[in-house]
Amino acid sequence: MRPALTSGLLMAAILVFLPARSEAEETASAASGKAVAEERAPSKEELAEARRLAREERARERERERLERERLCVIKPVMTDAEKALCREVWR
Repeated sequence: MRPALTSGLLMAAILVFLPARSEAEETASAASGKAVAEERAPSKEELAEARRLAREERARERERERLERERLCVIKPVMTDAEKALCREVWR
């Protein structure tokens, strides 16, 4: 079977067995979520901390991606044009 078809069938099977939420339950959960959000808004310090953490996470992700590209670039005696282009891009 093709992977796309398999994942689609898996999702369909999962959805069949999940209990359906009633409209009243959805309305109640949405109302309680709004009440909690209105009750306490994040302070400037919390927002600054969240931004700083997001910036650090993006930097870590860029470093992981760079290391992965370097790992993929292995200099060999015989290389395809695509491999050469990848290595040129990685080591710039």
